[in-house]
Amino acid sequence: MSVAKVRAGAQEEEESSVSARDVKPERNLLAAVLARAICDAFGSAQCDRHVVRSARQWLFGALTPTRAFSFAWVAQHLDLDPVTLQQSLRTYESDPDKLNERLNLLR
Repeated sequence: MSVAKVRAGAQEEEESSVSARDVKPERNLLAAVLARAICDAFGSAQCDRHVVRSARQWLFGALTPTRAFSFAWVAQHLDLDPVTLQQSLRTYESDPDKLNERLNLLR
């Protein structure tokens, strides 16, 4: 293999790892936004009622995947299906123990 091919391969690898690094902070931010909303909506911490209501409205409102930072938009950018995620979150209302288990994983 020629030196030029090795250098080209190394450069491609470096560029792909740079692009992967560039995406990670944004994904982490979106994951934190989603986790905070779930904790506010269902967590046992004492939150103002308007915080809980606002979080639940964001989580269970109409799905608007084209609106930046809507629940559906965030879910899709995290490679999650918003409909399935909403359904899963609704089941937690009836099973608080399961919910607390899952919330502990977010902390």
